[in-house]
Amino acid sequence: MAVITEPPAAPTGGPKPWPEYRGHWLRGALHQIQNRPLDFYSAVWRQCGRYVRIRALPGAWFYLLTHPDGIEHVLQKNPKNYRKPDVLIKPVRLLMGNGLFSSEGDFWLRQRRLMQPAFHRQQIAALSRQMATAATALVEQWDRGESGRVIDVVPDMMRLTLGIASTTLFSHDVSGEADTLGRAFRVVFEYISRRMNSKMTLPLWVPTAGNRAVRHAKELLDRVVMEVIEGRRRHGPGPGDLLDLLLAARDEESGSGMTDQQLRDEVLTLLTAGHDTMGAALSWTWHLLGQRPDVQEALADEARGRLGGRPPEFDDLPHLPLARAVFDESLRLYPPAPGVVRETIHPDEIAGRPVPAKAAVLIYLYITQRDPEFWEEPERFKPERFLPGAPAGRPKFAYLPFGGGPRVCIGNTFALAEGPLVLAALAQRFRLVPVPGADVVPDPTFTLRPKNGVRMTLHRR
Repeated sequence: MAVITEPPAAPTGGPKPWPEYRGHWLRGALHQIQNRPLDFYSAVWRQCGRYVRIRALPGAWFYLLTHPDGIEHVLQKNPKNYRKPDVLIKPVRLLMGNGLFSSEGDFWLRQRRLMQPAFHRQQIAALSRQMATAATALVEQWDRGESGRVIDVVPDMMRLTLGIASTTLFSHDVSGEADTLGRAFRVVFEYISRRMNSKMTLPLWVPTAGNRAVRHAKELLDRVVMEVIEGRRRHGPGPGDLLDLLLAARDEESGSGMTDQQLRDEVLTLLTAGHDTMGAALSWTWHLLGQRPDVQEALADEARGRLGGRPPEFDDLPHLPLARAVFDESLRLYPPAPGVVRETIHPDEIAGRPVPAKAAVLIYLYITQRDPEFWEEPERFKPERFLPGAPAGRPKFAYLPFGGGPRVCIGNTFALAEGPLVLAALAQRFRLVPVPGADVVPDPTFTLRPKNGVRMTLHRR
Protein backbone atom coordinates (compact mmCIF):
# COMPACT_ATOMS: atom_id res chain seq x y z
CA MET A 1 0.00 0.00 0.00
CA ALA A 2 1.25 3.47 -0.88
CA VAL A 3 2.63 5.67 1.89
CA ILE A 4 2.12 9.43 1.60
CA THR A 5 4.03 11.67 3.95
CA GLU A 6 3.42 15.34 4.62
CA PRO A 7 6.67 16.55 6.21
CA PRO A 8 6.55 18.84 9.22
CA ALA A 9 6.38 22.53 8.54
CA ALA A 10 9.71 24.22 7.96
CA PRO A 11 11.12 26.62 10.52
CA THR A 12 10.17 30.22 9.95
CA GLY A 13 12.27 31.55 7.10
CA GLY A 14 13.70 28.13 6.24
CA PRO A 15 13.22 26.05 3.09
CA LYS A 16 9.86 24.44 2.54
CA PRO A 17 9.58 20.64 2.85
CA TRP A 18 8.50 18.37 0.01
CA PRO A 19 5.39 16.23 0.43
CA GLU A 20 6.50 12.65 -0.20
CA TYR A 21 4.98 9.68 -1.98
CA ARG A 22 6.81 6.54 -0.89
CA GLY A 23 4.84 3.86 -2.73
CA HIS A 24 5.19 0.22 -1.72
CA TRP A 25 7.42 -0.32 1.32
CA LEU A 26 9.79 -2.49 -0.76
CA ARG A 27 9.17 -1.80 -4.45
CA GLY A 28 8.52 1.93 -4.26
CA ALA A 29 6.40 3.36 -7.09
CA LEU A 30 8.34 2.03 -10.08
CA HIS A 31 5.75 -0.58 -11.05
CA GLN A 32 2.99 2.05 -11.18
CA ILE A 33 5.20 4.44 -13.14
CA GLN A 34 6.02 1.77 -15.71
CA ASN A 35 2.51 0.44 -16.19
CA ARG A 36 0.13 3.40 -15.90
CA PRO A 37 2.05 6.67 -15.63
CA LEU A 38 -0.83 8.99 -16.58
CA ASP A 39 -3.10 7.57 -13.88
CA PHE A 40 -0.30 7.34 -11.34
CA TYR A 41 0.99 10.91 -11.65
CA SER A 42 -2.57 12.26 -11.70
CA ALA A 43 -3.36 10.38 -8.48
CA VAL A 44 -0.18 11.62 -6.79
CA TRP A 45 -0.98 15.19 -7.83
CA ARG A 46 -4.51 14.96 -6.40
CA GLN A 47 -3.27 13.47 -3.13
CA CYS A 48 -0.02 15.33 -2.57
CA GLY A 49 -0.17 18.58 -4.52
CA ARG A 50 1.87 20.26 -7.25
CA TYR A 51 5.34 19.71 -5.75
CA VAL A 52 6.01 16.09 -4.71
CA ARG A 53 9.05 13.97 -3.93
CA ILE A 54 8.46 10.41 -5.18
CA ARG A 55 10.29 7.26 -4.15
CA ALA A 56 10.71 5.20 -7.32
CA LEU A 57 12.79 2.50 -5.60
CA PRO A 58 14.43 2.20 -2.20
CA GLY A 59 17.04 4.95 -2.16
CA ALA A 60 15.95 6.38 -5.54
CA TRP A 61 13.82 9.54 -5.45
CA PHE A 62 12.72 12.10 -8.01
CA TYR A 63 10.74 15.34 -7.93
CA LEU A 64 7.37 15.86 -9.63
CA LEU A 65 6.47 19.43 -10.67
CA THR A 66 3.12 20.48 -12.08
CA HIS A 67 2.83 24.10 -10.90
CA PRO A 68 3.61 26.72 -13.58
CA ASP A 69 5.87 28.69 -11.22
CA GLY A 70 8.11 25.71 -10.58
CA ILE A 71 8.11 24.80 -14.26
CA GLU A 72 9.09 28.35 -15.22
CA HIS A 73 11.97 28.25 -12.74
CA VAL A 74 13.41 25.08 -14.27
CA LEU A 75 12.85 25.84 -17.96
CA GLN A 76 13.12 29.64 -18.11
CA LYS A 77 14.66 31.27 -15.06
CA ASN A 78 17.48 28.85 -14.25
CA PRO A 79 17.81 26.52 -17.27
CA LYS A 80 21.61 26.37 -17.13
CA ASN A 81 21.35 24.37 -13.91
CA TYR A 82 19.16 21.71 -15.53
CA ARG A 83 20.24 19.21 -18.15
CA LYS A 84 18.54 16.27 -19.79
CA PRO A 85 19.50 13.22 -17.71
CA ASP A 86 21.37 10.20 -19.03
CA VAL A 87 18.35 8.00 -18.30
CA LEU A 88 16.61 9.91 -21.12
CA ILE A 89 19.49 10.91 -23.37
CA LYS A 90 21.26 7.56 -23.70
CA PRO A 91 18.19 5.65 -24.96
CA VAL A 92 17.05 8.52 -27.20
CA ARG A 93 20.48 8.77 -28.83
CA LEU A 94 19.93 5.27 -30.14
CA LEU A 95 17.42 6.80 -32.57
CA MET A 96 18.39 10.46 -32.91
CA GLY A 97 22.14 10.35 -32.24
CA ASN A 98 23.39 13.69 -31.00
CA GLY A 99 20.61 15.67 -32.65
CA LEU A 100 18.98 18.80 -31.32
CA PHE A 101 16.69 16.93 -28.91
CA SER A 102 19.45 14.90 -27.27
CA SER A 103 22.50 17.20 -27.42
CA GLU A 104 23.60 19.46 -24.58
CA GLY A 105 25.77 22.48 -23.81
CA ASP A 106 27.79 24.35 -26.42
CA PHE A 107 27.19 21.72 -29.11
CA TRP A 108 23.41 22.05 -28.69
CA LEU A 109 23.66 25.85 -28.84
CA ARG A 110 25.73 25.69 -32.04
CA GLN A 111 23.28 23.30 -33.69
CA ARG A 112 20.31 25.39 -32.61
CA ARG A 113 21.84 28.51 -34.14
CA LEU A 114 22.70 26.65 -37.33
CA MET A 115 19.16 25.30 -37.72
CA GLN A 116 17.08 28.28 -36.57
CA PRO A 117 16.97 30.07 -39.98
CA ALA A 118 15.34 26.98 -41.50
CA PHE A 119 12.32 27.59 -39.25
CA HIS A 120 11.77 31.30 -39.83
CA ARG A 121 8.29 32.36 -40.82
CA GLN A 122 9.12 32.88 -44.49
CA GLN A 123 10.52 29.36 -44.74
CA ILE A 124 7.42 27.88 -43.13
CA ALA A 125 5.26 29.85 -45.56
CA ALA A 126 7.12 28.32 -48.50
CA LEU A 127 6.90 24.80 -47.04
CA SER A 128 3.16 25.14 -46.38
CA ARG A 129 2.52 24.31 -50.04
CA GLN A 130 3.72 20.74 -49.41
CA MET A 131 1.42 20.56 -46.38
CA ALA A 132 -1.56 21.53 -48.54
CA THR A 133 -0.52 19.12 -51.30
CA ALA A 134 -0.32 16.21 -48.87
CA ALA A 135 -3.67 17.09 -47.30
CA THR A 136 -5.25 17.31 -50.76
CA ALA A 137 -3.92 13.85 -51.61
CA LEU A 138 -5.61 12.47 -48.48
CA VAL A 139 -8.85 14.24 -49.41
CA GLU A 140 -8.75 12.52 -52.80
CA GLN A 141 -7.99 9.15 -51.19
CA TRP A 142 -10.90 9.48 -48.76
CA ASP A 143 -13.17 10.67 -51.57
CA ARG A 144 -12.54 7.51 -53.61
CA GLY A 145 -14.05 5.32 -50.92
CA GLU A 146 -17.66 4.82 -49.90
CA SER A 147 -19.20 7.52 -47.73
CA GLY A 148 -20.09 6.22 -44.27
CA ARG A 149 -17.34 3.63 -44.12
CA VAL A 150 -15.33 3.02 -40.95
CA ILE A 151 -11.70 4.14 -40.91
CA ASP A 152 -8.98 4.23 -38.29
CA VAL A 153 -7.84 7.84 -38.21
CA VAL A 154 -4.44 7.09 -36.63
CA PRO A 155 -2.67 5.34 -39.55
CA ASP A 156 -4.10 7.89 -41.99
CA MET A 157 -2.76 10.78 -39.89
CA MET A 158 0.59 9.00 -39.51
CA ARG A 159 0.90 8.53 -43.28
CA LEU A 160 -0.13 12.12 -43.88
CA THR A 161 2.37 13.61 -41.44
CA LEU A 162 5.16 11.31 -42.67
CA GLY A 163 4.49 12.57 -46.19
CA ILE A 164 4.56 16.19 -45.02
CA ALA A 165 7.69 15.68 -42.91
CA SER A 166 9.60 13.89 -45.67
CA THR A 167 8.66 16.29 -48.49
CA THR A 168 9.37 19.43 -46.47
CA LEU A 169 12.60 17.97 -45.08
CA PHE A 170 14.09 16.47 -48.22
CA SER A 171 11.54 16.71 -51.07
CA HIS A 172 10.95 12.98 -51.21
CA ASP A 173 7.58 11.58 -50.18
CA VAL A 174 8.13 8.38 -48.22
CA SER A 175 4.52 8.08 -47.10
CA GLY A 176 4.21 5.02 -49.36
CA GLU A 177 6.55 3.34 -46.88
CA ALA A 178 4.62 4.71 -43.91
CA ASP A 179 3.62 1.31 -42.54
CA THR A 180 7.19 -0.03 -42.69
CA LEU A 181 8.79 3.13 -41.34
CA GLY A 182 6.03 3.59 -38.76
CA ARG A 183 6.65 0.09 -37.41
CA ALA A 184 10.37 0.83 -37.28
CA PHE A 185 9.74 4.00 -35.27
CA ARG A 186 7.43 2.15 -32.85
CA VAL A 187 9.96 -0.66 -32.30
CA VAL A 188 12.64 1.88 -31.42
CA PHE A 189 10.25 3.97 -29.28
CA GLU A 190 9.22 0.92 -27.26
CA TYR A 191 12.86 0.04 -26.65
CA ILE A 192 13.64 3.62 -25.58
CA SER A 193 10.68 3.54 -23.19
CA ARG A 194 11.83 0.24 -21.67
CA ARG A 195 15.36 1.58 -21.24
CA MET A 196 14.06 4.74 -19.57
CA ASN A 197 11.84 2.88 -17.11
CA SER A 198 13.90 -0.18 -16.28
CA LYS A 199 17.50 -0.85 -15.36
CA MET A 200 17.10 -4.51 -16.35
CA THR A 201 16.96 -3.95 -20.15
CA LEU A 202 19.59 -6.02 -21.93
CA PRO A 203 22.14 -4.05 -24.00
CA LEU A 204 21.57 -4.10 -27.75
CA TRP A 205 24.58 -6.30 -28.48
CA VAL A 206 22.83 -9.22 -26.75
CA PRO A 207 21.31 -11.17 -29.70
CA THR A 208 17.75 -11.53 -28.46
CA ALA A 209 14.84 -11.43 -30.91
CA GLY A 210 13.76 -8.06 -29.52
CA ASN A 211 17.22 -6.55 -29.82
CA ARG A 212 17.59 -7.81 -33.38
CA ALA A 213 14.27 -6.12 -34.23
CA VAL A 214 15.51 -2.83 -32.71
CA ARG A 215 18.80 -2.96 -34.61
CA HIS A 216 16.99 -3.75 -37.87
CA ALA A 217 14.56 -0.86 -37.31
CA LYS A 218 17.37 1.58 -36.59
CA GLU A 219 19.33 0.42 -39.65
CA LEU A 220 16.24 0.94 -41.82
CA LEU A 221 15.68 4.50 -40.58
CA ASP A 222 19.38 5.38 -40.92
CA ARG A 223 19.48 3.98 -44.46
CA VAL A 224 16.47 5.98 -45.63
CA VAL A 225 17.93 9.23 -44.30
CA MET A 226 21.53 8.64 -45.42
CA GLU A 227 20.49 7.76 -48.97
CA VAL A 228 18.82 11.15 -49.25
CA ILE A 229 21.75 13.06 -47.72
CA GLU A 230 24.35 11.30 -49.88
CA GLY A 231 22.24 11.85 -52.99
CA ARG A 232 21.93 15.57 -52.22
CA ARG A 233 25.69 15.82 -51.65
CA ARG A 234 26.30 14.20 -55.06
CA HIS A 235 23.74 16.09 -57.11
CA GLY A 236 23.85 19.50 -55.47
CA PRO A 237 21.11 21.68 -54.02
CA GLY A 238 17.51 20.61 -54.36
CA PRO A 239 14.34 22.71 -54.43
CA GLY A 240 15.06 24.76 -51.30
CA ASP A 241 13.74 22.30 -48.72
CA LEU A 242 14.90 22.04 -45.11
CA LEU A 243 17.76 19.71 -46.05
CA ASP A 244 19.13 22.34 -48.47
CA LEU A 245 19.03 24.90 -45.68
CA LEU A 246 20.77 22.54 -43.26
CA LEU A 247 23.44 21.68 -45.84
CA ALA A 248 24.08 25.36 -46.48
CA ALA A 249 24.17 26.35 -42.79
CA ARG A 250 27.53 27.62 -41.54
CA ASP A 251 28.73 28.35 -38.04
CA GLU A 252 29.25 32.08 -37.55
CA GLU A 253 32.59 31.63 -35.79
CA SER A 254 34.25 28.69 -37.54
CA GLY A 255 32.48 28.81 -40.90
CA SER A 256 32.06 25.04 -40.79
CA GLY A 257 28.91 23.19 -41.70
CA MET A 258 27.43 19.92 -40.49
CA THR A 259 29.00 16.54 -41.10
CA ASP A 260 26.88 13.79 -42.66
CA GLN A 261 26.51 12.21 -39.24
CA GLN A 262 25.25 15.46 -37.74
CA LEU A 263 22.86 15.90 -40.66
CA ARG A 264 21.58 12.35 -40.18
CA ASP A 265 20.96 12.98 -36.49
CA GLU A 266 19.15 16.26 -37.11
CA VAL A 267 17.06 14.92 -39.99
CA LEU A 268 16.04 11.88 -37.93
CA THR A 269 15.14 14.17 -35.02
CA LEU A 270 12.97 16.36 -37.25
CA LEU A 271 11.45 13.36 -39.02
CA THR A 272 10.52 11.82 -35.67
CA ALA A 273 8.87 15.02 -34.46
CA GLY A 274 7.21 15.80 -37.77
CA HIS A 275 5.86 12.29 -38.22
CA ASP A 276 5.09 10.70 -34.88
CA THR A 277 4.22 13.66 -32.68
CA MET A 278 2.19 15.45 -35.36
CA GLY A 279 0.41 12.25 -36.36
CA ALA A 280 -0.53 11.64 -32.74
CA ALA A 281 -1.65 15.25 -32.25
CA LEU A 282 -3.94 15.20 -35.30
CA SER A 283 -5.35 11.79 -34.32
CA TRP A 284 -6.32 13.12 -30.89
CA THR A 285 -7.82 16.20 -32.53
CA TRP A 286 -10.22 14.12 -34.63
CA HIS A 287 -11.11 12.04 -31.59
CA LEU A 288 -12.00 15.23 -29.69
CA LEU A 289 -13.90 16.72 -32.63
CA GLY A 290 -15.94 13.53 -32.68
CA GLN A 291 -17.03 14.27 -29.11
CA ARG A 292 -18.10 17.80 -30.06
CA PRO A 293 -20.03 17.64 -33.37
CA ASP A 294 -21.06 21.27 -32.88
CA VAL A 295 -17.40 22.33 -32.94
CA GLN A 296 -16.71 20.10 -35.93
CA GLU A 297 -19.57 21.74 -37.84
CA ALA A 298 -18.34 25.21 -36.93
CA LEU A 299 -14.85 24.24 -38.11
CA ALA A 300 -16.29 23.01 -41.42
CA ASP A 301 -18.25 26.25 -41.85
CA GLU A 302 -15.16 28.34 -41.18
CA ALA A 303 -13.07 26.33 -43.65
CA ARG A 304 -15.70 26.39 -46.41
CA GLY A 305 -16.33 30.09 -45.88
CA ARG A 306 -12.66 30.94 -46.28
CA LEU A 307 -11.50 28.29 -48.75
CA GLY A 308 -14.58 27.56 -50.84
CA GLY A 309 -13.37 24.02 -51.53
CA ARG A 310 -9.79 24.91 -52.54
CA PRO A 311 -6.70 23.73 -50.66
CA PRO A 312 -5.60 26.00 -47.80
CA GLU A 313 -2.58 28.28 -48.03
CA PHE A 314 -0.30 29.83 -45.44
CA ASP A 315 -1.98 33.23 -45.86
CA ASP A 316 -5.30 31.63 -44.90
CA LEU A 317 -4.12 30.88 -41.36
CA PRO A 318 -5.11 34.25 -39.83
CA HIS A 319 -8.60 33.70 -41.27
CA LEU A 320 -8.96 30.23 -39.71
CA PRO A 321 -8.97 31.10 -35.99
CA LEU A 322 -11.17 28.17 -34.98
CA ALA A 323 -8.90 25.68 -36.77
CA ARG A 324 -5.98 27.04 -34.75
CA ALA A 325 -8.01 27.06 -31.52
CA VAL A 326 -9.13 23.45 -32.08
CA PHE A 327 -5.52 22.35 -32.55
CA ASP A 328 -4.32 24.34 -29.52
CA GLU A 329 -7.00 22.81 -27.33
CA SER A 330 -6.17 19.31 -28.54
CA LEU A 331 -2.52 19.92 -27.61
CA ARG A 332 -3.67 21.02 -24.17
CA LEU A 333 -5.59 17.82 -23.45
CA TYR A 334 -3.19 15.44 -25.21
CA PRO A 335 0.31 16.94 -25.46
CA PRO A 336 2.42 14.58 -27.62
CA ALA A 337 5.17 14.77 -25.01
CA PRO A 338 3.26 14.50 -21.71
CA GLY A 339 6.33 15.05 -19.55
CA VAL A 340 9.71 16.83 -19.57
CA VAL A 341 12.62 15.39 -17.60
CA ARG A 342 15.57 17.37 -16.27
CA GLU A 343 18.45 16.75 -13.85
CA THR A 344 19.97 19.32 -11.52
CA ILE A 345 23.64 20.12 -12.04
CA HIS A 346 24.03 22.03 -8.76
CA PRO A 347 21.75 22.16 -5.69
CA ASP A 348 18.81 24.49 -6.16
CA GLU A 349 15.51 25.62 -4.68
CA ILE A 350 12.23 25.27 -6.54
CA ALA A 351 9.42 27.37 -5.07
CA GLY A 352 11.41 27.53 -1.82
CA ARG A 353 11.92 23.75 -1.68
CA PRO A 354 15.49 22.38 -1.71
CA VAL A 355 16.62 20.09 -4.51
CA PRO A 356 20.04 18.39 -4.36
CA ALA A 357 22.51 18.09 -7.23
CA LYS A 358 21.95 15.25 -9.71
CA ALA A 359 18.27 15.03 -8.79
CA ALA A 360 15.76 14.00 -11.44
CA VAL A 361 12.94 16.51 -11.93
CA LEU A 362 9.82 15.52 -13.86
CA ILE A 363 7.63 18.28 -15.27
CA TYR A 364 4.29 16.68 -16.14
CA LEU A 365 2.47 18.82 -18.68
CA TYR A 366 -0.44 16.42 -18.96
CA ILE A 367 -1.43 17.39 -15.42
CA THR A 368 -0.54 21.09 -15.57
CA GLN A 369 -2.66 21.56 -18.67
CA ARG A 370 -5.65 19.98 -16.91
CA ASP A 371 -5.28 21.73 -13.56
CA PRO A 372 -8.60 23.36 -12.52
CA GLU A 373 -6.73 26.23 -10.86
CA PHE A 374 -5.70 27.42 -14.33
CA TRP A 375 -8.36 25.91 -16.60
CA GLU A 376 -12.13 26.19 -16.32
CA GLU A 377 -13.77 22.80 -16.97
CA PRO A 378 -10.29 21.34 -17.53
CA GLU A 379 -11.42 17.92 -18.80
CA ARG A 380 -13.76 19.40 -21.42
CA PHE A 381 -12.74 20.04 -25.02
CA LYS A 382 -13.39 23.79 -25.35
CA PRO A 383 -11.50 25.35 -28.28
CA GLU A 384 -13.20 28.68 -27.60
CA ARG A 385 -10.73 29.24 -24.74
CA PHE A 386 -8.03 29.77 -27.41
CA LEU A 387 -9.98 32.00 -29.79
CA PRO A 388 -8.63 35.54 -30.34
CA GLY A 389 -9.81 37.85 -27.61
CA ALA A 390 -10.60 35.07 -25.14
CA PRO A 391 -9.23 35.99 -21.70
CA ALA A 392 -6.32 33.79 -20.73
CA GLY A 393 -6.21 34.45 -16.99
CA ARG A 394 -3.49 31.88 -16.44
CA PRO A 395 0.30 31.81 -16.02
CA LYS A 396 2.40 31.50 -19.16
CA PHE A 397 3.78 28.11 -18.11
CA ALA A 398 0.35 26.59 -17.54
CA TYR A 399 0.34 25.76 -21.27
CA LEU A 400 3.50 24.54 -22.96
CA PRO A 401 2.90 21.64 -25.37
CA PHE A 402 6.17 22.54 -27.11
CA GLY A 403 8.15 22.98 -23.92
CA GLY A 404 9.46 26.34 -22.81
CA GLY A 405 12.53 28.46 -22.26
CA PRO A 406 15.65 28.30 -24.45
CA ARG A 407 14.92 24.68 -25.42
CA VAL A 408 11.39 25.28 -26.67
CA CYS A 409 10.72 23.03 -29.67
CA ILE A 410 12.35 24.52 -32.76
CA GLY A 411 9.50 23.21 -34.93
CA ASN A 412 6.62 24.81 -33.02
CA THR A 413 5.88 27.36 -35.76
CA PHE A 414 5.92 24.57 -38.34
CA ALA A 415 3.49 22.47 -36.28
CA LEU A 416 1.15 25.41 -35.64
CA ALA A 417 0.89 25.95 -39.38
CA GLU A 418 0.57 22.29 -40.33
CA GLY A 419 -2.12 21.37 -37.79
CA PRO A 420 -4.72 24.04 -38.68
CA LEU A 421 -4.07 23.74 -42.43
CA VAL A 422 -4.65 19.98 -42.37
CA LEU A 423 -7.78 20.30 -40.21
CA ALA A 424 -9.27 22.96 -42.50
CA ALA A 425 -8.51 20.97 -45.65
CA LEU A 426 -10.20 17.82 -44.34
CA ALA A 427 -13.07 19.36 -42.33
CA GLN A 428 -14.46 21.29 -45.27
CA ARG A 429 -14.94 18.05 -47.20
CA PHE A 430 -15.69 15.39 -44.57
CA ARG A 431 -17.51 14.78 -41.31
CA LEU A 432 -16.07 12.17 -38.93
CA VAL A 433 -18.31 10.42 -36.40
CA PRO A 434 -17.03 8.16 -33.60
CA VAL A 435 -17.85 4.46 -33.86
CA PRO A 436 -20.08 3.65 -30.85
CA GLY A 437 -18.25 1.72 -28.17
CA ALA A 438 -14.80 2.27 -29.68
CA ASP A 439 -12.25 2.29 -26.87
CA VAL A 440 -9.73 5.14 -27.25
CA VAL A 441 -6.96 4.74 -24.69
CA PRO A 442 -3.87 6.96 -24.28
CA ASP A 443 -0.56 5.17 -24.78
CA PRO A 444 2.34 7.21 -23.32
CA THR A 445 5.09 5.09 -24.90
CA PHE A 446 7.51 7.89 -25.79
CA THR A 447 4.80 9.86 -27.67
CA LEU A 448 1.27 10.12 -26.26
CA ARG A 449 -0.88 8.48 -28.92
CA PRO A 450 -4.16 6.52 -29.07
CA LYS A 451 -3.26 2.93 -28.20
CA ASN A 452 -6.10 1.17 -30.00
CA GLY A 453 -6.52 3.65 -32.82
CA VAL A 454 -9.43 6.05 -33.38
CA ARG A 455 -12.20 4.34 -35.32
CA MET A 456 -14.65 6.74 -36.96
CA THR A 457 -17.18 6.71 -39.80
CA LEU A 458 -16.24 8.99 -42.67
CA HIS A 459 -19.02 11.01 -44.39
CA ARG A 460 -18.72 13.32 -47.36
CA ARG A 461 -20.18 16.77 -46.91
